[in-house]
Amino acid sequence: MSTNGNAEDLGTVFARLSEQAGKADEYLDLARRAKADFINYQQRVARDKQDWSRQTLEGFVRELLNALDGFAMAKFDDPKLLDAMRVVEKEFLRVLAKNDITPIEVAGKPFDPNFHEAVGADPGGSVLEEVRRGWMIGDRVLRASAVRIIKPAAQP
Repeated sequence: MSTNGNAEDLGTVFARLSEQAGKADEYLDLARRAKADFINYQQRVARDKQDWSRQTLEGFVRELLNALDGFAMAKFDDPKLLDAMRVVEKEFLRVLAKNDITPIEVAGKPFDPNFHEAVGADPGGSVLEEVRRGWMIGDRVLRASAVRIIKPAAQP
């Protein structure tokens, strides 16, 4: 009888251990999912924060660029005042470059609607003149250059 009782006890113990092992696996799976969800949440929050920062910076810089355009259009009779304005403009450009904000080069380049906004001619030729400076922030266009372009010569 004692042997039979031990066998039943071992079977019962084994069943309970199997049940507890199943629950432990279930809880471990829940913990892993919660950890993965939390990591995804952290990554999403970091991306959202980065996007918000970028959008805020771009909005601020767009407004600043309008003020900077005034330097290019300003005409001064007093050479000392002109020199002072050029120093201020140079400092603006230095700060922008430090933040990876650079002007778009347009002179003599073929027209590219990704970087240029045509004013005064049909797209398709080369840039004749920059009307308003365009800017890049990193590798993205912040503001397209407004340009006048030369129409391509007619093919014979």
